Amino acid sequence: MRKLVLALCLLFPAAAALAVAPGGPAPDVSAPQLLDPARSLELKSLRGNVIYVDFWASWCVPCRQSMPALDGLYRKYREQGLRVVGVNKDVAGADVERFLTRVKVTFPLVADKDDAVAKAFDVQAMPSGYLVDRKGVVRYVHRGFTAETTGELTHEIEMLLKDPA
Repeated sequence: MRKLVLALCLLFPAAAALAVAPGGPAPDVSAPQLLDPARSLELKSLRGNVIYVDFWASWCVPCRQSMPALDGLYRKYREQGLRVVGVNKDVAGADVERFLTRVKVTFPLVADKDDAVAKAFDVQAMPSGYLVDRKGVVRYVHRGFTAETTGELTHEIEMLLKDPA
């Protein structure tokens, strides 16, 4: 029994250390584009910009609110260096298509059917968003989405955009 407890104690901190948290580096991940799976998007190719990585799915009720809000922020700040990447967690392509006919976005979307990107970010809720500074450091993590989230994100994005790098 003592060996089991010791083993669990040793494993638990290691798992916690893998979590993507403010102050840590954003994972260098690559995923196929949702609408053009032959092409991939690499997160490291966006370095030098402020990046918001958003995990979403068609079945996620708060995503219906977050996606248009994120698109508004993207359109408002993209000329200043904001990039938004939507990471889709759906398995069925028909579900994604139905969602995107109702909720239009202009930022890039990637697919994560094998959960590799979600595991790299240690996604724990839907939607989850990770705001990354120009140097590739995660500065803020948002889990869920409420009416207040847009205001918080706007403030955080504006602060990070002021930092030239």
